[in-house]
Amino acid sequence: MDFLRPENLLRYGYKDCMLCEVERKGEEKRCLPCSGRADQRERLLWEIHRARIRRTAGKLSLVFPGIGHFYARRYLPGIFWAALIPLTLGLAASVWQGPTVGHAVLLLAFGIIYYLAWADVRRGFREIEAPCQAACPSHVNVPDYLALVRVGRPLEALALVHDRLPFAAFCGRACPHPCEQKCVRIEWNAPISIMAIKRYLSDIGYAAGISPSANTAEGTPSPRVAVIGAGPAGLCAADTLARLGCRVTVCDANAEPGGMMRYGAPEFRFPREAGLCDTRTILARGVVYKGKMRFGRDFTLEDLAREGFEAVLFALGAGEAARLPGAGGEEEGFLDGQTFLTRIRRGEMQRLDGSLAVIGGGDVAVDVARSAIRLGAKEVTIACLESRETMPALPWDLEDAVAEGVKVLPSVAVREFRIRGGRVAGFDALRVKRIANDANGRIVPETEPGSGFEVAADTIVVAIGSRPGTGALPPGSARKTLDSSHHVYRLIFGKKETRIPAYACGDVVSGPGTVVEASASGRAAALNIYEALCVEEVRKARYEDNYRRAAEPHLVDRPEWRQRRQAPRLSPEESRRTFQEVEKRLTDESAHHEAERCARCNLWL
Repeated sequence: MDFLRPENLLRYGYKDCMLCEVERKGEEKRCLPCSGRADQRERLLWEIHRARIRRTAGKLSLVFPGIGHFYARRYLPGIFWAALIPLTLGLAASVWQGPTVGHAVLLLAFGIIYYLAWADVRRGFREIEAPCQAACPSHVNVPDYLALVRVGRPLEALALVHDRLPFAAFCGRACPHPCEQKCVRIEWNAPISIMAIKRYLSDIGYAAGISPSANTAEGTPSPRVAVIGAGPAGLCAADTLARLGCRVTVCDANAEPGGMMRYGAPEFRFPREAGLCDTRTILARGVVYKGKMRFGRDFTLEDLAREGFEAVLFALGAGEAARLPGAGGEEEGFLDGQTFLTRIRRGEMQRLDGSLAVIGGGDVAVDVARSAIRLGAKEVTIACLESRETMPALPWDLEDAVAEGVKVLPSVAVREFRIRGGRVAGFDALRVKRIANDANGRIVPETEPGSGFEVAADTIVVAIGSRPGTGALPPGSARKTLDSSHHVYRLIFGKKETRIPAYACGDVVSGPGTVVEASASGRAAALNIYEALCVEEVRKARYEDNYRRAAEPHLVDRPEWRQRRQAPRLSPEESRRTFQEVEKRLTDESAHHEAERCARCNLWL
């Protein structure tokens, strides 16, 4: 079985394919055994084909309820919806004695039937997913990769993660892990350490030297696509397009790919070498990276069209820091959070004297505060409008910051900055009673009269959010929604025709989000682009010739109680003195133990 060799796992992808979605639903059995007759490119083509069927079936259903269901080979629902219309009309005709309120109700029911039939066929079969998989924006197949870890096949588990999310190293370290918050194990004791297992897989897999490549069959179309932006959305889109056989070039203003994963995440959270493993895996598929290339300055859409690109995707992130009124420049001791973290990451800031105050309550603010502690700041304070319970920062990161010596001032508004001798000396603050929004949606805090106090600081870092920078999208472009759930848009330039289709996804259109959300957006954009460039039918024969998969033998009604295993961590006294990773990798025994705790609730559905 050559596909199980480490050098081939990410080349061909994990051999669990979409056969269960092609089989009749009554025969679906999710487990490890699989015919393995669909490679990763064919699975992506099937996703495109399935989405196309749903769109076409929805249009047919508007002609007459039930037609779309027959087109999608859902015959019983089609008969049901098609029969409702003549039954409704027949009932109205049988009791007709002139217009009444009852007939108006029947006409309303007629319209509701049309709408429900359209909505049902557009949605298709209900996706049968475990709560953890459904909670993940990228819908990573958590139960199956945990099952692979349980039986001692970590390399295949990593390949399965990469089928949906190419950033296993980052998301195994710095993900909000909504999957764990929905884990059914919470009903018994504690959720499975899903994020820690993902990090374990990335360390094991990259150490094994997995070297993927684009899996393109001979004779398939290979259009050229340009991706502008090398953050998670752009890189995930490039990875997906490369799997489909496209020739992809990624352009970014930074010298190295990765976006804020590379330049914004502190070393103690996401080491540089781990980030290189993620990006190398994507570039090894044949993706070309061109650094220090800014759109509008170094190239334009016309330049890309002349070079032979057939589509361009704008996947720039929200890279411009939001400014706080009254905050001065760097010479006065003011910095924004992104600049502060980037300078540390690049080695431009080795030491920090005096005290530092961070304005903001999000993840960037917490990262800035913890980094300042490690740089030697005497006192570090976080001040934010939100209460401690509603701060947008991840609660476990905030707890780590407090344990390392960071002081948190919740429900505080900055009234005025204090400047002495041309340098900031702190700010005057007021207590916040509640937070409201004005007519324009701007935040307007309601403060308590007479609650003023002073916060001393030699440096102030403003980390109150970010937004897409000016010039992130071509000027004069409008948006046409292609996938509202993943924020994928086609860019329209009015009457001005362009020689190259343009698309947009990720934070540049949705606003700041997490890495896993941006990855899901990039993947959806890649599928939309490939569908537009290559109207290619899936080879159905590859999906029809298969055998049924047997149920997994260890399924139980109620899992036994087992203690959750935590990854080893540095103590707060140790972590505050070094930029080494705070949380270490799970041991082999702990990873296997955690995988065995999985209740396999997807087999109950």
